[in-house]
Amino acid sequence: MKQRTTALLALLFFPLITSARLTAESAALAHGDALAVQKSLKDGNSVFTPALRSAYLAYAKDKALADLKAREITLPGEFIDWVDSDLTVVTGVYAAHDKPGDVLLWLYSLRLDLGREKFEKYRQLALAAALVSAKEGMVANITSRSPLKLNIPGDPRKPVDTKYAERKLDVNDHIINFLNENTIEEPIVVSKKKKSKLKYDARGIAIPAPEEKQGAPAKAPAGTRVRNLYASDVLASRQLQSKFNSYMKSKGFDVSIDCGEKVIHWDSKAMVRGETYRRIDQAYKLFKGAYEAKGLLPRERDAFATPAERCVYLIRNDEYRFPSQVAQKRKWPQFPLTAPWPLLTMLAADRQPLREREERWIAFRDHGEFYKYGEYIGGIAQQHSMQSARRLMPYPFTYGTIQMMLKDGGVCGTMGSISARGHNIIGVPSSQATQPGHCAVVYFLHDAGKNTFSCKGGQYATGGDEKTGPFTPWPFEPTFKRTGRKNGYEIAFHNRKPMVYHQSLAWGVNHGVYSYMDATIAHSVFNLLAREQRAGEGMKLLESSIAINPYHFLIVDTAQKTASSPLGQIRFWNRFVDALASTKGKSGCPVEGLYKQTVKNKMFDRIAALPVPKDKKSAQAVLSFLEGLKCEHKKALNHYRKALGKPLIG
Repeated sequence: MKQRTTALLALLFFPLITSARLTAESAALAHGDALAVQKSLKDGNSVFTPALRSAYLAYAKDKALADLKAREITLPGEFIDWVDSDLTVVTGVYAAHDKPGDVLLWLYSLRLDLGREKFEKYRQLALAAALVSAKEGMVANITSRSPLKLNIPGDPRKPVDTKYAERKLDVNDHIINFLNENTIEEPIVVSKKKKSKLKYDARGIAIPAPEEKQGAPAKAPAGTRVRNLYASDVLASRQLQSKFNSYMKSKGFDVSIDCGEKVIHWDSKAMVRGETYRRIDQAYKLFKGAYEAKGLLPRERDAFATPAERCVYLIRNDEYRFPSQVAQKRKWPQFPLTAPWPLLTMLAADRQPLREREERWIAFRDHGEFYKYGEYIGGIAQQHSMQSARRLMPYPFTYGTIQMMLKDGGVCGTMGSISARGHNIIGVPSSQATQPGHCAVVYFLHDAGKNTFSCKGGQYATGGDEKTGPFTPWPFEPTFKRTGRKNGYEIAFHNRKPMVYHQSLAWGVNHGVYSYMDATIAHSVFNLLAREQRAGEGMKLLESSIAINPYHFLIVDTAQKTASSPLGQIRFWNRFVDALASTKGKSGCPVEGLYKQTVKNKMFDRIAALPVPKDKKSAQAVLSFLEGLKCEHKKALNHYRKALGKPLIG
């Protein structure tokens, strides 16, 4: 981090004051209450100061410990002191969630599971996981125990002997026996790369893929092989369906299927309608049920990884050392797990089962295999049973897994999920994202040379960053509430923010980790103020906070909601623009672009919703301000043009 002036260092990078090093003033506040915080704010002229930081943290710490005491829970004093010793950690615990006691419990639980050495090294990841878990309302286990040892589950399938003579065979036995007693000859394809129908330019925007040349000679297969039938073979062939029906009748079962000739098959892409759909769906469920009953296809997805398992797994992979040339080729490690916690909550929230992660990790580790998309299959992907019936076969992973997505293909939702899951598995924070009528992906990147972070997107089709919304909560949401969807696509959370909010996390950290923490604390101080104090002292505090780190969207949002007049909105905008301008030339800190435009648009919305000043001079000043910014917000402009007796904009 570049050196700053002495004055700025005193304000932005003031070291955390622990209980052993408290100044006389802050010691007096150490066991204070909210009134002590407000006194410190007043003494500092309502701007953020190191003394205010100390006062708030002392208050929040006492409140959290009192909460734990009321629950008859005591944490070791040395652990609390350790939390106090790191500004990034103490801020995450006491200022990023309204239940800091729960964050403390989760953080201590993770120390037990990670072991102290790993925990302290990867404290940012542990804190991100603690915040996610606390905000999801999960209960931490602080029972004394040894560090967690990873146990990657094996294949859960337990194949049944479908010809076991000592029991009466059921319908599913005979279905599997039919498949095993019959064979099919197929060509051997040496290399069949998974392709996406979508191509992307340097901005991540989809561009049309060239049409395949008609009549181009197909690559000759490398011979043929004979194998037992898959269910998908039967569903695609009228001849095999007839043979199956006769076989089942000979075994005494009234089972009959009629799926037509290649209505669905390995490469089919067209949706299926009407009675044909019903018959294929019925046959698909029949064979899928037989596979599950006889241990050839898992009945359900593996258990999700716990917060501790996620951390231990990521740390294990992060510490894997490739040969130098391989590491360079794979850009390993791709993202530091020691990055500040606001950038890691997206990663910590990913709960893919361990076995799914491990299969993809081994493919990456041993072969460099990393998929950012799968096979684009068109309209049939909108019909789960038809899509699944195309390639129904024995498989160690069930539906909703990245493995099944790579096998069966899909459309944009599947592509985004494959990329997001793949990135998270190798330790890169990532998430699916929404666009109008489309699904994309976002992920955080680290520039090791400049030591800066960014949040980028890919697989865009209907817009750029401005129309993209990650399917994961912004770290400062009060709660993380999952949707409960069970189809496996990681559209996991209800509360979501536009992509620019996630991008602002990276920009804020690039500007200064400690100033970003201070702005987070300032917001918590603001929340302690009485409503009547917020328009005056509160706005002054927010303005001072945006001056020390202009990329904290939590401060921007709060200030724009608090400013109760158009002139107040303009005042804050000017402070914001000045603060942004002061970052010019600083790496990873954009002065112009989506962030500034988003804040400007929010200001226009607020001005349009607020009453027009009664005096004409003020009203004209606001209108002139809007026109000077080339405002295209018709409601805001007409709000003032009407009040001033000017022609309205059509």
